Amino acid sequence: MHLRLASLGFGNVGRALAHMLAAKEAELRERYGLTLSFGGALTRSAGGWVAPDGLSAATLAAATWPHGAPPTGTQPFTGGAPAFAAGAPADVVLELTTLNPRDGQPALDHVRAALGAGHHVVTANKGPIAYAYRELTTLAAEHGVALRFESTVMDGTPIFSMVEASLPATRIAGFSGLLNSTSNYVLSRMAAGATLDDAVAGAQAVGIAEANPANDLDGWDAAVKATVLANVLLGAQLRPGDVHRTGLGAEAMRAAQAALPAGHALKQLVEARRGAERAERAAGDGGVTARVRLAVLPPEHVFAHLGAGETVVRLHTDTMGDLTIIEGDGDPRQTAFGIVADLVNIARGRWRA
Repeated sequence: MHLRLASLGFGNVGRALAHMLAAKEAELRERYGLTLSFGGALTRSAGGWVAPDGLSAATLAAATWPHGAPPTGTQPFTGGAPAFAAGAPADVVLELTTLNPRDGQPALDHVRAALGAGHHVVTANKGPIAYAYRELTTLAAEHGVALRFESTVMDGTPIFSMVEASLPATRIAGFSGLLNSTSNYVLSRMAAGATLDDAVAGAQAVGIAEANPANDLDGWDAAVKATVLANVLLGAQLRPGDVHRTGLGAEAMRAAQAALPAGHALKQLVEARRGAERAERAAGDGGVTARVRLAVLPPEHVFAHLGAGETVVRLHTDTMGDLTIIEGDGDPRQTAFGIVADLVNIARGRWRA
């Protein structure tokens, strides 16, 4: 199978993806019979281009775009992002733009346009899945295409694929975890004696924190990820605003760290659980509640020992008890791997109901 890709957004993750696809070209062809090319890309700052004849990942990886000229052999694209999502010469549209945690836009409209035009979609942007998971899966089914999103939570760690492929006849009752690497990095540095400002600067220096880290410290990023997990794995119908965020933010972190008992760890903890079965039926949405809070964890708690940019999710299941998945320090390559895994699953037909 040959898949043509079109990318909305082409920052660190997009470049990491191009390099990974170039490095894995022979392996993808020999193991999975899969070849790939790029039919276009569009960014807000650098504009866009299309390549009707396709551009190899190696050629794109070697180009200087979006910081330099578009790759050789491409044509300028002058329309808007929804038009690009619907009309780019591609089989798969990649949504790699920046998260808007308040409403998931404009990425949500990009995904709608791509699915409505009959393109498969792979998104690393968690906003569309958090705000319109059921709508988008219905739209994908109506058009006979895939909607894949492994990279929306914990980079490329195979959470959704693992549940999909390896946990048949399993009911997930809830989950807990540390899902925001920036907050974990900052709290770990503060525990080692750094000020919050110095810890944030360190997170920015290693590339895991935005210039304005408020969405991370205030729990919005974690709330969006919790919504994705709850809606996909627990059958909820939450929005990020439904996730209770308590005692969060920079001042709360400073105060809680100053009052922390010796030997304990302060973490930004995400938790979600189903309600009683009768309440679930009455609610019609799984009766799921979710929250993000600053938690004081005792030294015997596994999460207390995760530092720097590490993340973790623990699934509470009725077949395997608690399953805990820990990811080491994440970077764009791991997010890119999640996209590669989704592309392979599309090629192998694993997205079909």
